[in-house]
Amino acid sequence: MALLTSFIKPGFDKELPPLTHTGENMMACKVNGKVVIAGRYVTNATGSVQFSSAPDNDLLYISCEIPSPHYEIELSIEYDDTLGVYPIISNYPYFGYFWDYTHSISPNDSNQFQPDNTHPGTVNVTFNDGHVIAGTFAMEGVNRQGKVVHLTEGRFDIMVH
Repeated sequence: MALLTSFIKPGFDKELPPLTHTGENMMACKVNGKVVIAGRYVTNATGSVQFSSAPDNDLLYISCEIPSPHYEIELSIEYDDTLGVYPIISNYPYFGYFWDYTHSISPNDSNQFQPDNTHPGTVNVTFNDGHVIAGTFAMEGVNRQGKVVHLTEGRFDIMVH
């Protein structure tokens, strides 16, 4: 399994970065309509975007942590190295999580959101040349209290090697 961690500037901006496939080491989306970005397009605090893959068991994992507001997004899909749309199925080792640590720094039932049968999620891999992987994502996540979070217009552009 390959793991790449890129320490970059994350944040909370007004505009989503453009869709790219140039190895920007960026992950961004709207969380309930508000833009959050981990990548080179932001000008405040430091953070990271992570990418890993395990071709032998068809795993693609992309995640980011954004310190302000303190969010974490994790997407792990069953991936066969082809372009296309993949469901986020939330069946380990494939899962989607959105963590909202703005009110609590430790994981608990109220700040963990993930898709289920009525709250879907997808990752659309639109580019993969063996050096860069890029695409889009969207996800609805629900916590155990029934609160729903909407991740829309998601995009990622990660340098693999």
